[in-house]
Amino acid sequence: MTVKNSSNKIQIMMREKYGWKLYEKEDIKVWLCGYQYHGLENVFDTILSHVVKATTKHDVLKWIKNIKGHFSIIVETSDWVIALVDKICSYPIYTFTRGNDTYISNHAPVLKQECSLKESSYNPMAALEIAMSGFTIGSKTLYFGLDRLKGGECLLSYKGVLSREVYYTYSPYESNSKTKDQLKKEFTDEFMKVLIDLRDSSNGRQIAIPLSAGNDSRLIASGLKKLGVKNVVCFSYGRKGNFETPISKLIADKLGYKWIYLSDNMRDKYNFFRSDSYINYVAEFESYGSIPNVQEVYEISLLKKNKEIDNDAIIVNGNSGDFISGGHVNSIVNIKDTAHSIDEINWDKFLHKHYSLWNYLRVNSNDAYIVSELKSMIPTIFTDMGNVRDSQYAIMESLECIGRQSRIVIGQQRTYDYFGYEWRLPFWSDEMLNFWEGIPCKYKVDQGLYIEALRENNWGNVWSDIKVNDKKIKPYTLRLIRMLFKFLFIPLGKLKWYRFEKNVFEYFMHPSYALTVEPYFKILLDYRGYRSTNSWLASKMLKNNDIDIDSVILPKINTKRLYRKI
Repeated sequence: MTVKNSSNKIQIMMREKYGWKLYEKEDIKVWLCGYQYHGLENVFDTILSHVVKATTKHDVLKWIKNIKGHFSIIVETSDWVIALVDKICSYPIYTFTRGNDTYISNHAPVLKQECSLKESSYNPMAALEIAMSGFTIGSKTLYFGLDRLKGGECLLSYKGVLSREVYYTYSPYESNSKTKDQLKKEFTDEFMKVLIDLRDSSNGRQIAIPLSAGNDSRLIASGLKKLGVKNVVCFSYGRKGNFETPISKLIADKLGYKWIYLSDNMRDKYNFFRSDSYINYVAEFESYGSIPNVQEVYEISLLKKNKEIDNDAIIVNGNSGDFISGGHVNSIVNIKDTAHSIDEINWDKFLHKHYSLWNYLRVNSNDAYIVSELKSMIPTIFTDMGNVRDSQYAIMESLECIGRQSRIVIGQQRTYDYFGYEWRLPFWSDEMLNFWEGIPCKYKVDQGLYIEALRENNWGNVWSDIKVNDKKIKPYTLRLIRMLFKFLFIPLGKLKWYRFEKNVFEYFMHPSYALTVEPYFKILLDYRGYRSTNSWLASKMLKNNDIDIDSVILPKINTKRLYRKI
């Protein structure tokens, strides 16, 4: 259903779908989606009692800053039009501006259709950004004028005066002077508060945890066990012989929770990626600004089809505990760098991690463009950076939060929306954002403080004797064949072996056969230097929008780059 209304040259076009609901009273309309700590109805009551009476942006922003949870809200009154997303943009809102007219929607294709966006409206540089990273920088999409609100951003219109405001930015500066032991206790206390909220808000409903071999989902499961929560089910997925499954089962068994294994079959998954269900999933959540997250879409479809979990279950995953606890610091910035200004920042690591989906696109002109766009974001993120030397890691983490985390990783929640499940994101709670913002970098490198706290707490006794991410290649026949070829490649060097391994073996070694999104021979014959499944998803997304990246920006292919490890 599409609801249309116009006020002060603003047109609102909404779908009451995937959790979005419309609340009306007199001349007030409020569209709500998501989860708030004190309930949706409470938010609506607050709007009626406070926002309606507001006369300044300050009044509205004060209200916005006090909302806790994962949500998006659009408000329309006689004076105000307000559109806001939470701190990480867990539920996207899109805008299109043409002259003095602004259009707002929760579904980007609606704006494309209603605003008659054609090929002439394509932004070729946005296409390049997607090809290199899987998402655009900032608010832009593939179409000029069509934007997406960034995490912590809102659109405010009071009596026709329109402004775009940033009410929150993840700013992980060193600001906490407590000892390491004090910080570990504080983390433990804060995360327990998050889990208590999860327990209380579930009201006895089933909590389903995609339990991996890593730290983050294990922490959620073991924490719920410590709280005595009983209605919990854990599930694992992947091809037979993947390293995650046996560790996941060990954890669930030790905690006494039901465990479900969803076996990924190569042929079935290949067929799923060409099914109406998958094609519709991609279309339903097309953003024109980021690739779809397909990590669990097949597996959740199996849970739904086979009725493995309750229809009203709440799915709780571990995104993105590794990032927020500092697991990416070393991979996005050299903490020994001594830059004293923005222009002196070394972007090599950041580009390597986030803008290398296709090796052949890593040419100087493309890199220079990406860096210029990233640099232009910094003043909008930080108004007072102080000493850039001491802030580089904070800048990089903030850019990753606004970029890949918000645009791709959080996109995994769309799978749960698609199949009608509620969800929670404990690691993106206000408590975790506030805590990790103030942790000195030295405690975040390699997740030092985080991992120490987990092992010392040892909730559920699943941390001391159950390995974390014990990666092994199975079946053994595949391991032997791989080792034989690796031996033969010794004279040719490691980088050529690396490229050969990706093209020939990764299709079969991927833990969940995610590369079946494309036929094997397409990957086998790749000469452009793909990095991951996201490389192919980016290519497919652009193709679905009638864009051939090679026709937009065709760099000169450097064959030596194709054998660089990415």
